Amino acid sequence: MKKNTIKWRIFKYNLIIIFMLLALVAIIFNVAIRMYMEKDTLSQLNKIALRVEETTLKKGPRFLQKSGDAAEHDPPPPPNITETESNNSENSNNELIRFYFMLDRTLKESLSVINADYILFDSDKKRIIPSQEEFFKISDDLLSKIENEVEKSKNSTNETYLNFTLSGVKYIAIIKPVSLKNSFGLGWIVIYSNLQKISHLLMVINILLFIIIIFSAIIIVVFSSNISKKISAPFSSLNQHIRDIAERNFGNKINIVVDDELQDFVNNINIMSEKLETYDKAQKTFLQNVSHEFRTPIMSIQSYAEGIKYDVVDKNAAADIIIDESKRLTHLVEDLLYLSRLDAIEENYRYDNLDFNELINSCVERMNGIAIKNNIKINTIACCNEIIIYADEEKLARAITNIISNCIRYAKSLVEIRWSIVDKNKVKLIITDDGPGFEPNEISNIFERFYKGKKGNFGLGLSISKNVIERLNGSIMAENTNSGARFIIELPLDGGVK
Repeated sequence: MKKNTIKWRIFKYNLIIIFMLLALVAIIFNVAIRMYMEKDTLSQLNKIALRVEETTLKKGPRFLQKSGDAAEHDPPPPPNITETESNNSENSNNELIRFYFMLDRTLKESLSVINADYILFDSDKKRIIPSQEEFFKISDDLLSKIENEVEKSKNSTNETYLNFTLSGVKYIAIIKPVSLKNSFGLGWIVIYSNLQKISHLLMVINILLFIIIIFSAIIIVVFSSNISKKISAPFSSLNQHIRDIAERNFGNKINIVVDDELQDFVNNINIMSEKLETYDKAQKTFLQNVSHEFRTPIMSIQSYAEGIKYDVVDKNAAADIIIDESKRLTHLVEDLLYLSRLDAIEENYRYDNLDFNELINSCVERMNGIAIKNNIKINTIACCNEIIIYADEEKLARAITNIISNCIRYAKSLVEIRWSIVDKNKVKLIITDDGPGFEPNEISNIFERFYKGKKGNFGLGLSISKNVIERLNGSIMAENTNSGARFIIELPLDGGVK
């Protein structure tokens, strides 16, 4: 997978989030389970201590009073002790051993994950233990630690909780003072346990958690990789399509299933491709038409110039033709330059408040000489005394003049111009002629560049008119009537009406 790609970024961020979540889950789980285990262990140890205390106080008088001489602090019997006394001492020691085993059984009755054990101290802080100490032996460090804690709590009536570590092993203990609860010399009961079993259980849980996390991470990584591929797949297809557009292959549309967020993007690319295809065709047609329009007068000028040179044509007639073709070329170049300026973004429109009635009358006066020459009458019908619009006078006048000129070219005897207010915010201008009208296949193309009718000149006039009117936020359309052709122009009315 390459870096600096959307697929890699999605995959990378997913991995970071996944491992952060897994690490957070592992840490929180470990802390929570450890706190719970320690709390539960302390609760279990407390229950065991209560059971041991209850058993000790209940059964202690029977055993401990008889075995007091066998306690660890009592001196050994003298050498001349009698056989009866020796037997009594042995019996007392056996009773104490029985008592210790009974306490062991009491500890084992509580089901727990801890290994609980106990130590008994008399009221003088002396450990009570049978003579067979090897059966009840504990480490010196642990005994010393507990004895120190018992010494600290000698005068206390409250039980003490201990949590300490010896030789790398954690311990937890409860010291319960019971001297005030009995009369047979028992001072303290210490219940303690090492936490090795709990630590082992936590280690097993962590191993299982680690295996689960690794397995989950593998599944999520595979899933994230597939998701990133699915997300980036449309972009790869779009890149290929855009590359085709760059190579001027405009005809192919994008037909892929994408999410709603990308659907508009795909639609816009398809629209752009269609428009580029249309523009490309128009450019090719434009170049073909321009070359044709230029070739004809240039060839005519060249032919008559050669005729003058070789004295094969009348010089005056040839000169007139050369002058007319030169004027035709000049008009063609002017129209092309004007149209290219209109298409340019930097072309400035000088907006001003205009009297629409005066603008139309000025256009009619400009075209009236041509109309009279062709025996055409121009009628104007205004709806109001004064209509103020906000537009560029020079460009709008040229657009309207081009349309009037087109109508004069095809009219039989009459061109009618009328205008009115519609929707209180638009002025509607209608220019009609009584000519033959448009051919059925012409209406959709008459505003295209270099599209000429039977009597057309260059096919640029109506294209210029459409460009100007649309740049002025207006609209233009053409249609046939029962008596000829009709142009309908609508422009926004920003100035006012009087």
